[in-house]
Amino acid sequence: MKAPRRLSGSRIAVGVASVGLTVGAFSLYSRKHYGRSAAASLAEYSTRPVKMAYARMSITNRIARLASRPEPRRAVAFPAWGRFFYDLERREDSGMPVYRLHPRTPSSTVIVYLHGGGYISTAVSAHAWLVDHLARRTGADVVMPLYPLAPHHTWQEAHRLVLDLYRRTVAENPGKRIVLMGDSAGGGLAVVIALSLAEAGDAQPDELALISPWVDITHVNPDIADYVDADPLMAPEPLTEIGRSWAGDTPLTDWHLSPIYGELSGLKKVTTFVGTREIFLPDNALFHAKLLEAGVDSTLHVGENLNHVYPMFPTPEGYRARRDLVRLVTGEPTA
Repeated sequence: MKAPRRLSGSRIAVGVASVGLTVGAFSLYSRKHYGRSAAASLAEYSTRPVKMAYARMSITNRIARLASRPEPRRAVAFPAWGRFFYDLERREDSGMPVYRLHPRTPSSTVIVYLHGGGYISTAVSAHAWLVDHLARRTGADVVMPLYPLAPHHTWQEAHRLVLDLYRRTVAENPGKRIVLMGDSAGGGLAVVIALSLAEAGDAQPDELALISPWVDITHVNPDIADYVDADPLMAPEPLTEIGRSWAGDTPLTDWHLSPIYGELSGLKKVTTFVGTREIFLPDNALFHAKLLEAGVDSTLHVGENLNHVYPMFPTPEGYRARRDLVRLVTGEPTA
């Protein structure tokens, strides 16, 4: 039996050099072709199969199949290292799971985070990692509910439970800075909660931070058509169908579903992050314009050549956006 050949130092060096050249070439291509990091391009490539799968499957059939099955358990796993920075607690709140992250030192800030998922999917590891990052970097308490989802529930149940949770969180933390934050569908729900507070005459959160929020489930904005091909993840038709399931008997233009049609003047301070390679950009830009017209302090961060919820991705661009989110939470000025 022959002994296995040992790799020579020169062969190893050639292999390392080849990998380095490949990485360098792809990085150069990504910068020249897209104007973004190689990591951002890889992040986009990783999301493309989702859109392809939706194209091959009837969303109506998928919703019907989900409705015919028992409602799945809502749960999410947090990074193991978090135990060194905060205490993690999970409670049931009127049947809604709620995760609470309590820092080891007293905090003057509370984040209420509403996860995305198109109103049909619960929080995933990317949400847990973002919340973990915010808790560690800011020292804030974090409250993240896993709210009821379509097709087993409609917006009314989620709205009632989340609004009650938000109000109790504020009452239990007098004098503390309150940040209401959400991504995608959770960003849309965060706006709805803020509008509900304004309608009731309740105090607004100190910061309303939105990551690619879904602010109009009708997708009637004609400018959306210009972004369909560029968006590797989403298409308007399946999302509108999901929106109908979430709406129940409520018209899709009701502000509880599409907050872009709400009375926005009661909002206080809004910061939005959105990419140029996603179909939510036209509505997010219009939402920002309407906020300014209503006299609201609104800031729009547009990630050039970046995708849906780009601040959540492990990329240089995502890191810079997360740094801005940390500054929002702590009250420091953003770049």
